[in-house]
Amino acid sequence: MSSQLSGKGYGNNAYIKSALSYLALKDYLGDVPFKKALHHYMDNWHGKHPMPWDYFYSFNAGTGLNLNWFWNNWYFSNHYIDLKLAKVEQKNKTITLEIENIGGFAIPFDVILTYVDGKKEKIHFTPQIWEKNEASTVLKLKSKAQVKEVFLDNDIFMDYTSDDNRMIL
Repeated sequence: MSSQLSGKGYGNNAYIKSALSYLALKDYLGDVPFKKALHHYMDNWHGKHPMPWDYFYSFNAGTGLNLNWFWNNWYFSNHYIDLKLAKVEQKNKTITLEIENIGGFAIPFDVILTYVDGKKEKIHFTPQIWEKNEASTVLKLKSKAQVKEVFLDNDIFMDYTSDDNRMIL
């Protein structure tokens, strides 16, 4: 309940949390499985009065997946959106990124690599990246050339402290 929230997590948890979780889940599942699960939910609960758990269980059944880690992350926490690009190392054409999920939410994000010649490459990651460890992840990416800048772009998932999402090499 919003009366139980305070601090950094208040805004995201009190107002737009359910809408963002819906979009994060769609990104995680993909369009076709998401639509299948949504139709499963609507078929089961049309004209009735579902509880949040009915939504959760319907999506689990409709996808054939155990999404409990996602429901716990988004609906039973006081998380907020805040990623941090903690460390970047480039050796030859492999770039290693250490990303900390300071806020805790399982959100999608893009890694945007800017090369020394000015060209950019965008690599998308779904919320699934946070399934095993919601606190941090290490990514090893192949780069096309020498990278001069790395940026974490959260798109509509607005970061609490976006200053730590960019690193110039």
